[in-house]
Amino acid sequence: MTKFSHRLEQIVSQELAKTIIPIKTKEGILVGDILIVSTGPIKNIVRNSEIIYGEIYLNVIAIKIANLLAFKKTSLTTDDLYRIDQEYGRWFIDSQMLRSQYQKAISNQEYDRADILWARYCESRDKTAAAKNRAETLARI
Repeated sequence: MTKFSHRLEQIVSQELAKTIIPIKTKEGILVGDILIVSTGPIKNIVRNSEIIYGEIYLNVIAIKIANLLAFKKTSLTTDDLYRIDQEYGRWFIDSQMLRSQYQKAISNQEYDRADILWARYCESRDKTAAAKNRAETLARI
């Protein structure tokens, strides 16, 4: 084995030690002993048939939490990730509800109400985008 191939093997093995390869199962995606179970757009993080974190909205957050838990790196980071994901979920649902109410007000020709709903929708949409950006940034760390 040449020096180069030996060094390459060391680098690859070091990188693989930092990563747990996810395995797709019929229940979900298995990362170490952590299972990501998807129920539509929402994911649950499960260990030993017990939900550890439920109703996660963003895929990137579910993956990051699963990796942290699989490496036994539970800390404030996992709770912070979950908290920001829940904030995103609240704003996202709120924005979708407001948009639906706005469209209903327009179809009923309630233009004053529609203006108010549109303003609230825009604020909610912006907060949704900001929460998603914070979540994705935190997941990269």
